[in-house]
Formats: sequence, structure tokens, C-alpha cells
Amino acid sequence: MFLTHSLIKPDTVELRKYQEAIIATSANKNTIVVLPTGLGKTLIAVIVAAHRLDKFNGSKVLFLAPTKPLAVQHAETFRQILNLKDDEICVFTSATPTNKRNDLWEKSRVILATPQTIDNEIMKNLDLSNVSFLVFDEAHRAVGNYAYGFIAGEYMKKAKHPLIMGLSASPSSDIEKISEISKNLFIQSVEIST
Repeated sequence: MFLTHSLIKPDTVELRKYQEAIIATSANKNTIVVLPTGLGKTLIAVIVAAHRLDKFNGSKVLFLAPTKPLAVQHAETFRQILNLKDDEICVFTSATPTNKRNDLWEKSRVILATPQTIDNEIMKNLDLSNVSFLVFDEAHRAVGNYAYGFIAGEYMKKAKHPLIMGLSASPSSDIEKISEISKNLFIQSVEIST
């Protein structure tokens, strides 16, 4: 049966039971979702994004991906599923002209970006207060000095209604690394499915 939601295009999403269970948890808690490639991590993020945009009217979703091609790929997924105008979903990378960034940020509801770009914009006082959902793709990178940890910290300080989701297909088996990722991204729940 297809999912029915005002922000999801009709007849586009059929969820599996494990996806429903992960969505139920991650809609209310900062969660890291660990699934092998092809099992719908991005779809889960899109569904939670629709929920957050609906729940916090006028809010934004920020989805971070390590590279521009990945950000563009995820933007296409959001456009295929969400019932939003094309200009409400934008890709925000170092290629985005600096003189257009403020305008793009203001009019977009879903922003797909590279962490370096957002890190730089935070340094220039990017307003994260209205971001109701922040997704970290390839969350296993949230160690050491990688920008994910800094961005998560700023977000948790500034957002009015914060919610974080980390996505990973390759979690570390190293318990210390998993603890560091969880600490850096303020994770409260880990959802793993194989």
C-alpha cells in the first residue's frame, strides 16, 4: 500500500516493515540508521523530512553529503518523492555563487549541501534556527576534525526544533569509533538492519 501524506507525491512510496520501524524511532530521536546500500536509507530520510516539514510549518531540512555528486543525487530523490516545487529543493555547494547563497537559503525548504559549504556559511552566521531536521549522509565520517561534528554542535545550540539523523552503510566495528560518531552527532538511538 502506498504511503499517503500531504508532502509526498501520490503513489510513489511503499514502505517495508523495517523502514516503518526505523521511521517511527527516528522521527522523535536523534538516530543513526545503519543499512546496507540499496535498503532505503535515503527514502527513510525523505519520509522523516516530510514529517518534520509538515509538523514545523515554514521550517527547513538540511541534508549533508560528503560530495557534490552525492548531494545532487539525493536532491533528485527528494524531487521525485516530495510534493514541493523544484525551487524549494536546492543544492548548496562550493559551486553555488556566494552572492546567491542567502537568497537560495531563504526560499528553499530542503537544502542538500556539502559539509564544507555549510561549515563556511556557519562561520558567516548562517541561521540554523529554523532547520527542523538535519541529515548526515555517510555518518561514519563524523570523527576527528571532519566538519560533521562542528555542524552538529552548532545546530543543537541554535535550532528551535532540532532532530538529527545519521546515515551509514559501513559502520565501524570499533566500539570507540561508534561512540565517537554518536557523541559528535548527538545520537540517542542506533537503528541497524541487515
